[in-house]
Amino acid sequence: MSHRARWHHRLDAVCADPALLRLVLHPVVDVAAGRVAGYEVLSRLPSDLPTEDWFRAARALNRDADLDRVVLRRGLALLDRLPPGAFLTVNASPTSLADPGVMSVLQAHDLTGVVLELTEHAACDPRELVGPLEALRARGAIVALDDVGTGHSGLLRMAVVRPEILKVDLQLVRGLQDDLVKRSLVQFLGECAGRLDAWIIAEGVETVAELDVLRGMGVPLVQGFLLARPTGDFAGLSPEALQLLQGPQRLPLAPVRRTGDLARRTKTAHTVPGAVRIAVEDVAPVVVVDGEDVPRVIVLPGQRPGEHPRVETVDLRLAPETPVPEAAERALARAGPVRFDPVVCTDSAGRYIGLVGVEDVVLDLAATPSSGQRRHPWRMGA
Repeated sequence: MSHRARWHHRLDAVCADPALLRLVLHPVVDVAAGRVAGYEVLSRLPSDLPTEDWFRAARALNRDADLDRVVLRRGLALLDRLPPGAFLTVNASPTSLADPGVMSVLQAHDLTGVVLELTEHAACDPRELVGPLEALRARGAIVALDDVGTGHSGLLRMAVVRPEILKVDLQLVRGLQDDLVKRSLVQFLGECAGRLDAWIIAEGVETVAELDVLRGMGVPLVQGFLLARPTGDFAGLSPEALQLLQGPQRLPLAPVRRTGDLARRTKTAHTVPGAVRIAVEDVAPVVVVDGEDVPRVIVLPGQRPGEHPRVETVDLRLAPETPVPEAAERALARAGPVRFDPVVCTDSAGRYIGLVGVEDVVLDLAATPSSGQRRHPWRMGA
């Protein structure tokens, strides 16, 4: 039997009996909160060969969609057991999104809380991904680019795909505490993520020194054997990992104020009419959230008596770890009519935390003494 025929036989066996595929879950850790933010589904296939060899062979035989269908079907079946507040990451080749069977498997589910991670191994025109990704986002999916900084996950793909999550390749993470160029590249990718309103995940974190540098740079999410290894279940963090996250950082950090320090929870509603009614009664902003507490619309009361509230789609979201100077820059980069509107702050799962007033940002940057100024109340036109 030829080498190609052997691989066809192996792939046929897995497609015929998906139970041959074993799945493990690798936690993604929120370093600020000290908890598991999500889980990535990883494949373990029935042989002594590395998993990557299976996917490499499937690509070479133009059968990557066949293997992706099996893995996605098994992985998405875990959604019923997903812990509350966590996300589930599943992987797919970008070229597989052109396969109707793969899209059917994905669209058969409510994808709220699902991160679709596009692997970097296959080259394709990123413009071909726009349509399928729009359909999956409409089902609630969040899009991530894997191994950013290497392979095909370059700037053009970022610009076209507009991912909600960027995963920094482990080759950039490994030993970055001793490599100024790697630290600069991670910093650059973090700035790119900020411009895209995306989160950044550093993968392959295996040493305390790497973790400390990433925390000092404000990277919110990490993944690696230092904090958690893949297991067969939705495992939490070990006491040793919690101690690493809760203990003092060993590298000095600049005293940078973060957006989360200024965010304040406002009233929320599930419909725009309901939010408008509250905004009129309270003369304060109201955020319209969906069933997962993800902000969609902000309703701002009128500036003058009798003026009808203004309804704006939420188009800028900031992580609580975003430095205040960056928050100011991004808020003021918005179009004129909304430039001075409050900015929405969300957690790693996209859930609403609170609003940040541009007035508060300016006062914080000006370092106004707290004894002389109070934060601007959520009242408009006063």
